[in-house]
Formats: sequence, structure tokens, C-alpha cells
Amino acid sequence: MARLALLLLAALVLTVLPGRTWAGDVFTGFQIDNKRQYFGYVGVRTPILQMSGGTTLFAQAMTAGLGYSFRNGTRLLDANVQFVVPSVGISQSLGRWTFLALGGPQLRRIEEDRLNTSAKVDHQIGAFGQIEAFYWHEKGNLHAIGSYADLDNFFWSRLRGKLLVHKSEKGCCPLYAGWDIAGMGNGDFRAVQTGPVVEISVGKVAFLAKGGYQHSTSFHSGGYGGIEAYFPF
Repeated sequence: MARLALLLLAALVLTVLPGRTWAGDVFTGFQIDNKRQYFGYVGVRTPILQMSGGTTLFAQAMTAGLGYSFRNGTRLLDANVQFVVPSVGISQSLGRWTFLALGGPQLRRIEEDRLNTSAKVDHQIGAFGQIEAFYWHEKGNLHAIGSYADLDNFFWSRLRGKLLVHKSEKGCCPLYAGWDIAGMGNGDFRAVQTGPVVEISVGKVAFLAKGGYQHSTSFHSGGYGGIEAYFPF
């Protein structure tokens, strides 16, 4: 699984060798909560065809891993999941707004602890879809995103808004502050997270820190924190 992820990411990175004029981006992040549940990811998105009217076809590859705990009777057991999602999508720019939709297969490896025996390992293939809407202004931006994976009928969505709070006269290192609210779940699980975000751009690279309150049907109230990075090429 890890080798496949690296091959997919390398294939997309090769599309931005010198001579390429279209812009893509690389994004990564990591989040953990007070119950030791975590989620980390890295992805590459690059255009493959630009058309008139602000329409672009693009390819994306993302690999991610998450760890969580679940109850088996009175025992709390651990599980971890690694997955790779190669996908294609389309974006449309309308003024300061950009709308995106993408889809592709999801290749997943699940390892779950079991009572009094070795861990259970399962490999699955399913479908994944995502939609996004992004509004950009030099003084702030708004990003809405939602995704669905059919393997466990899992929905995830997030709304994030940020405003410019500081920028030097030389234009270096603009600082943004804002707020996140996210919801996720399926027939067996529900969770919501909300809290502040702070983002600083150094050159072309944007670094973001986040944290706040979460509530889930598994562990009720708690907290989370995370970091993200993004850079265009």
C-alpha cells in the first residue's frame, strides 16, 4: 500500500517538470485528539487539461492514515487504516469563486485488534467522491468541502473561513485567523469539531494550526489539535 501511494504521488509530481505552465498544489496535514485518535494525509493535485471559460480537468492522488479506538464489550481496542485515493475531477472558476468535483477508487487497508488473538487485516476497494467550493479575496477566504466513501457510507464535511489580520508593508508573511466547523459520520458513528485556525504564509508555503472542541458518539466531549501545510507549484 505504501509503495503504491508513493508511485501515484511520484507520477503526478513528474507532470510538473520544467516546461509545464499550469499550476498545481501539494497539501499535507496531521490531526490528533485527546483520545489518541489521529489522521494524517499528503496529496498532490495537478491540471491535465485547461479549457475556455475557466474550466479545468485535473488529476489528484492522496494517501492517508488514521488510527482510532473501538469497544468490544468492556474492552477498548485499537485500529488503524491506510488508504490511497487516485482521482480525476473538474473545476470551474466564476469570478472569485472556484467550484470542484472529483471522484475515483479508494484502496484501503484496515488492521483491527482482536481479543486474545492476532490482529485482523482486511483489504478493500470502494468508491470515493468529493465536492468543494472556494472563495478567495486578498483580505480573506471561505472554503466548503464535503466527501463520501461508499465502503462504510462515511460522510465528512467542513466549512472554514479566514480573515487577514496582519501583513507587513513589504508584503511578507501575511497572517490569517478564522474558524473551522466539521461534521462526519455514518450509521454507527457521529462527530462534530469546531475551533479557531491560524495561518501564515512564508513565500509560497502556507502553514496552518488548528484546535478546538469535539463531540462524538464514541467518546462524547474532548479536544483536538492539528497542523496543515500547502504550497502551489
